Amino acid sequence: MVVEVESTGIGDPIEYSKSKCQEELLVKLSVMIADILAACLTNLPQVIAIKCHTSSIEKREASVQAAAQLLSETMDIINTLQDRELPCLDTDELAYIDKWRTYLKDPFP
Repeated sequence: MVVEVESTGIGDPIEYSKSKCQEELLVKLSVMIADILAACLTNLPQVIAIKCHTSSIEKREASVQAAAQLLSETMDIINTLQDRELPCLDTDELAYIDKWRTYLKDPFP
């Protein structure tokens, strides 16, 4: 990509090109990370329920505390990802990363 220095007012066209590529890469990487996190978070209700219900009574308090901590951390992540919308997948499909990948490659089958 070559940018005319006179029309942009930017000093070095090579530096501008590198900066632009780095910004685009960061945006793409951010989207990929957000999509993977969203796929992982769809299983969270099941994980929390299992964490709370499968331990013995003696260990239940620690399990519930761990589940509460997990929920708190997840809420922070969800608040960060609030602007992203979930894909049009069935509820059963949301738990599978392969379904997310397929959707992201072709959102309109």
